[in-house]
Amino acid sequence: MIASSDADSKTNSSHKRSSFIKMNRIPDDVFNFQFENLQLAYGRNDTWLCQIRSVNGGEAALQVFKNEGSEHAEEICLRENEAAIKEADRSEITWYLSWSSCERCAPQIITFVEKHANVKLNIFVSRLFRHDSEPHRKGLRALSQHERIGLKVMTLADFQDCFDRFVGEGTGFQNWEDLAGNSARYAAILEGITGAGPRLAF
Repeated sequence: MIASSDADSKTNSSHKRSSFIKMNRIPDDVFNFQFENLQLAYGRNDTWLCQIRSVNGGEAALQVFKNEGSEHAEEICLRENEAAIKEADRSEITWYLSWSSCERCAPQIITFVEKHANVKLNIFVSRLFRHDSEPHRKGLRALSQHERIGLKVMTLADFQDCFDRFVGEGTGFQNWEDLAGNSARYAAILEGITGAGPRLAF
């Protein structure tokens, strides 16, 4: 369970302070701090979003977003995607999120996918944001129930893939203490919220 002080800090800091960082890489130390799947994630007041976007089966484009301003990272990412996928016949998008989307972002994600019939979106989350709050739980349920949106807690393989794509330096991803245990705990919580196991859209 995320400490309430940490969750409040995320709301008051990162989720009110978002902007698009025009980069496609993350420093090793930033990744390890921001994405570590701790149950008590003190000081992780930013939401980081790593996106893999493939249009019409072409080469994948990598982008990194983080919170900074009045918009949330997800909102900025969705706006950036509008032009990129407008004329596409098929778009497959993967998100790796340090925190799961909040009650404000979940409906906007669904609206975006509904607007673009050519889009499928898989969302992998490291940690669940304020999962004891019913509005946030409702948002997670709505995401999980959409046929073109996949929702899953990140496992070791997912962290490794994200690291390889967006950090890709040094000796590779180093397993955190109790990564598997924390992943399993978050996955159980998510399943309890959504009433279903993990499902991907593609």
